[in-house]
Amino acid sequence: MKSKITLLLLFVLIGLKHIAQPVSSTTYVQTCYNKTQCSSINNSSFLFFDESRNELFLKVDFNNFKTGEDSIDDWLNDLTETALYFKAPFQAENFSGLSNHNHKNYTLRGEVFFNGIWHYQTIELTIFAAESNMLGPNNNGNKYDNYKVNFSLPIAPKDFKIHKKPHHLTKTIFIGLALGRINLLLPGQETILGDAYKKH
Repeated sequence: MKSKITLLLLFVLIGLKHIAQPVSSTTYVQTCYNKTQCSSINNSSFLFFDESRNELFLKVDFNNFKTGEDSIDDWLNDLTETALYFKAPFQAENFSGLSNHNHKNYTLRGEVFFNGIWHYQTIELTIFAAESNMLGPNNNGNKYDNYKVNFSLPIAPKDFKIHKKPHHLTKTIFIGLALGRINLLLPGQETILGDAYKKH
């Protein structure tokens, strides 16, 4: 009997761990280096919505964009020492009133944290309901997964002193999300966002 209870608890813990795992979003990064258009795409960023603070967060880890081929990844080397974070105020009410047939556009004035530097950044965000939207939590308990977002985040290397690194990137770096998936920020996940979450 004791072993059955232990086994049951183990399954519950595994299930809770699975539910708490955030889902990533397909992201592209693009810039011009040595007069050549360079780009990479990967399922390597995370979007979070914090209900307690009404804030939207993005985390991008450039290490995940590498292909393993030095000749292709060369330009990414200046970006991989630190993750990029974006945070912006976003009210929970913005999710209401959406159906499968409409969308909403928002101008968000937020902040980017990259290479140890904060910089104000404005983006245009489009939010819409997924086709499977049931206006309630899906099978993983995240009601925000019923919504998807599109936006582009242009980064000027000089604003974050990236241009001083070995490859001297100077052209705008575009980071874009299409059908970005929103995670509800759960207690204990604040550490994923590091200093971006600590700053109020």
